[in-house]
This record gives sequence, structure tokens and C-alpha cells, in this order.
Amino acid sequence: MGITESLNIDAKFRKATAFIQQGNTLAAIQIYKNLLLIPEAERKATIKLADIYDQAGNLNSAVELFEAYLKHNSDDSEIIKLVSYFLVRNSLFTEAQRFINKFDIKDENMDFLRGVVNFHTQKFVDSHKIFTEFITKYNSSELLPSVLFYLSKIYFINSDFDSALKAVKKSIELLGDNPEAYKLEADIYFNKEMYYHANESIGKALKLNPSVIAWRHFQIKILILLDEINKVKEKLHTVIDESPSSAEILYMIGKWHLQKNEKKEANRYFAIAETINQKLAK
Repeated sequence: MGITESLNIDAKFRKATAFIQQGNTLAAIQIYKNLLLIPEAERKATIKLADIYDQAGNLNSAVELFEAYLKHNSDDSEIIKLVSYFLVRNSLFTEAQRFINKFDIKDENMDFLRGVVNFHTQKFVDSHKIFTEFITKYNSSELLPSVLFYLSKIYFINSDFDSALKAVKKSIELLGDNPEAYKLEADIYFNKEMYYHANESIGKALKLNPSVIAWRHFQIKILILLDEINKVKEKLHTVIDESPSSAEILYMIGKWHLQKNEKKEANRYFAIAETINQKLAK
């Protein structure tokens, strides 16, 4: 390709970028579609156009675009990885598994994604095998915290709480700012009936991400089991909504008061819970 042709292609890409900045996406799309026909510009145009489709929520068009490119560029490992991550990021796990299985790329990124898609398609035995082999092959990988997190989830699903706890603690040691890991740790402790530790873990999760209402509900349930009723009532007004989880919490508080032979207070909470359930039933 000559210098003039190369400069012309660069100019078209700049023009498309300018159109996007002006909000004229349709004009940019037309330029990228024309650039797809030029072999030297096809790869970049594919990525740019797929990004537009992705941002518009048109996932199928983005995938079809990449697949069309890969029909005659099947050795482009970077694009294969990009598409694999794209599918996983959009929770298209079955599609991701089909796509990944077309290509024989063996590296830590693709092995990790294989483990992830097997997990999310409930092939837990295969996922466990992939992740345990990953730890052996890539023992200094930056993906190790996530691998250990997924292994912990697999153990948890299989009610192997001791192995689950061991794996999630290793994950937290390597990466201590993942709120999901602390929430999983709390779930494990809860199932082991170690409520004090569960409360510590959910507290750490909420410190990192206080916006998840389900986690705040979970914290209150733990506090009830710890007989920390004053702390429960301090937090209650900020989390109770018209959800089944809120009704469950109110019933738990009512039962707590009933065990203390405080029937009037118990009935008050039972009544509020019943009101929520009646609204949900409508």
C-alpha cells in the first residue's frame, strides 16, 4: 500500500472519529463499513464498528462482524481474545464457550476464560479442573485471585465449606479489595454457623461496596442470629423495603422478640412483614 493510500485511510478514520464526537454515528458507521472493504483497514474498522454496536446494545451485530473478520484471519489471536472477553463480559456464556472451542489458543487469558464459561454453564467439574491446572501452570499470574475466587465458589456450591474458605482466603490475600470475595467469605462462614466471622466478612464487603441492598439485608440477618438486636434496629430503617427479603428480616425480628416473651413487640413486626407480603402477592 502506497503512502497516499495510507494517508487516505487515516483521514477516513479521523473523519469517522469526528462524526462520532459530533453525535453523527450513522455517518461514522458508513465510513467504517466502507473501510471494511480495504484489507489494510479491515481489522481496525472491525474493532471500531463493533465498539459502536456494543455501545448501542447491538451485541449480535458486533459478534457477526468479528466472526466475518475471523473467517479469513483465523490466526489473529488478539481479536479472538477480544471477542472471547466481549462475550463473557456480556454474560453470553454459551456463545462464548462455542466461540472459544473453535480456536486452539493456550495461554493464561484463554484458559481463564475457559474456566469461567464452564462455571457459568454449570460444568463445575470441568471448571474446577481448568482452574486447578491454571494454578500449576501460571502460579504468578495476575488472574490468580479471580481463579481462586471461582474455585471457592465451586467448593461452596458443592458444600465443601472448608475448601471454599481456604480458597477465598488465598484470593483475598492476593487481592484485598474485591467486595465479592468478602461476601463469599461471609456466605461460607454463615453456612458453617460461624456468625461472628460472617459478620466481620460482610462488614468488609459493605465497606468496599455499601450500595448492595441484598448484602445489607444479609448483614442484618447475621446480627439477629448474634442477638445484636440494638444494632439491627439501628440499621433497619435504612434497608427495609417492600421485598421478600425485608419481610423475612421482619419475621426474624418478630421471632427474636417472641423468644424473649415480648409478644406485643413480636406481633408488631409480624404485622409489618405480613403487610409487605400482601403487597407482593397483589
